[in-house]
Amino acid sequence: MSKDLPGFIALEEKKRPGSVIRVKDRIDSNRYETIAYLKHLDQRGEQKMVLFENVPALNGQPSAFPLFYNPWITRQFCADGLGMGELKSNMELSLEVARRELQKGETETIAKAKAPCKEVVLKGSQADLRMLPIGMHQKDDAGPYLTMACVMKSIDNGFYDITFTKNMYYEPRRMSFSAHAHHHLEAMTTEYEKKNKRAPVIVVLGHHPAFFLSCCCMTPYGNNDYATASAFLQEPLRLTPSETWGEDFLVPADAEVIIEGEVPPHVREQQNPFGEILGYYQIEMKVPVLEVTAITHRKNAIVEDFWPGQMDHWNLGGIPKEGSVFNVIKKNVPGLKAIHLPASGCARVICYLSIKKEFDNDPNKAAMQAFVEMPNLKLAVVVDDDVDVFNEREVLWAVGTRTHWDKDLEIIRNVQSFRGWLGDTVAIIDATKPLKGDFPKRNEIPEDAMERVSRFFK
Repeated sequence: MSKDLPGFIALEEKKRPGSVIRVKDRIDSNRYETIAYLKHLDQRGEQKMVLFENVPALNGQPSAFPLFYNPWITRQFCADGLGMGELKSNMELSLEVARRELQKGETETIAKAKAPCKEVVLKGSQADLRMLPIGMHQKDDAGPYLTMACVMKSIDNGFYDITFTKNMYYEPRRMSFSAHAHHHLEAMTTEYEKKNKRAPVIVVLGHHPAFFLSCCCMTPYGNNDYATASAFLQEPLRLTPSETWGEDFLVPADAEVIIEGEVPPHVREQQNPFGEILGYYQIEMKVPVLEVTAITHRKNAIVEDFWPGQMDHWNLGGIPKEGSVFNVIKKNVPGLKAIHLPASGCARVICYLSIKKEFDNDPNKAAMQAFVEMPNLKLAVVVDDDVDVFNEREVLWAVGTRTHWDKDLEIIRNVQSFRGWLGDTVAIIDATKPLKGDFPKRNEIPEDAMERVSRFFK
């Protein structure tokens, strides 16, 4: 039986009772109530998955589709999605992601009649976006948005690219296509525009959490993301012909809901403001447009969504990047032990690296490579391997006790360019001990004593 979202939810409810909250009372996503519910949970410190079973569609009528949130809100949930079992350490998850990113899985094409995502097929005027729950997220958002992943196929080389982005509702069969300058989607859209052709696109509104984790890896342009998704699922990714383009464009057979559409060349329309991952509203901009051609879904499909700029969003985007960047830096700094993109930096603008330093320039080498790989990164803090990068108290302790500001702080200008308002200047804090010279020994509890009293905490 292939991995899918309903199977994941059922397994979590069995393995971790109480991990999924099923909300049966009516919650109006058109009036921000789903997000307000999640904020109440956050304020109470409750990290739970939530399935809203009674939400209205965008047209105000009762929706046939529940809304699902927070499958990535904890690192353990992410590990569950990858089938890892109980995490022994936080870095274990990053290393597993790093390992799977380097693998290439297999795909399997099945007939439409056997594909769960084809149990209901809607075309023409029936493919009406208003039948879906497309919620409002932040107070000043320009409108309702879908927040899941889009898939494109290269017109020249035939590879599939999966990218997380957002789609703002315009009309019943028309929405925005947020292909930004840094996206692979923008490069692929340009390929089609150069030939004055309409670009085929699908929006996948639900699938197994491992599928979505795979598409947040920093794989290069030209990577076949369907093969990477298969590696993350650890089984062949089942594909099936699309309704609009047939075998020329294959879609994930075990998805919950798929929107098929085309991007007309050289057309741009306005979208935003939209509250995004860094906790600020994206400014108004013009983006391509997606014209809907078909909607297909399971009979009891679940639509996924997330609360932008919160833990679920940060883990989804950050954990795969920890694995990707670890792979790159490890080649140049073999002493790299761990990497973490903390929530305090929205899993984007701050990075903690721990290394077993062999040379005095190892901290700068590791940090500079991180800036190259992550265009949002503003601050890299490098610590010794006795410091837990997943414990911010320990990282700041190292910063406070192992840095000399006259030589351990580097300010480098003209590095970043992705978000202009963030600035182009980056900083490196070398919080590692010097290789030579005297340095106080860190306080330590004997390991045998820790072992003797561990029985009191089992």
